[in-house]
Amino acid sequence: MLIKAMSGEPVNKALLSFINIFLFLLLFHGAGISAEVKREVLRFSSDTAQIKKSDGILHLSGEVKISYGQYVIRSDLLMAKTNSIDSPEVKIIEASKNIYFSNNKDISAKGDKLFMDVDKKFVLIEGNVEFSQGKSIIRAEKINVDLVTETVDFEGIKDSFIKN
Repeated sequence: MLIKAMSGEPVNKALLSFINIFLFLLLFHGAGISAEVKREVLRFSSDTAQIKKSDGILHLSGEVKISYGQYVIRSDLLMAKTNSIDSPEVKIIEASKNIYFSNNKDISAKGDKLFMDVDKKFVLIEGNVEFSQGKSIIRAEKINVDLVTETVDFEGIKDSFIKN
């Protein structure tokens, strides 16, 4: 959903961000989305947003950034789902195009698609994945990240190296 002023001119980014946040808060009836990991607030920004209240789905596009506790997800497209329209808690996050995931400490990963199960504290990144920690880089087709144990499983490893 591209928001335009009545004149047909695009609304500036600051105003658009404000509108996105206002609509999102209106939909979910609160100051943020509480989640199960220490009741963290999910913060976000994007160029555009579309809310489908009947399904409890928020679509974000264009320079999307989500902060969830210590984790950051950036992408071109992102969808956040709740269990129901009565629940403000995000359960599933799906992102695509130019995925970046980080724990804001020592690890980051890039890929084509991301799936995050907020309840199970699990992240899956697929397609041309590049996982880095320090100076080490592991390239794979798919990674599974357990956010509780901070365990990463790799599938289809190629052209990788680990530096001590």
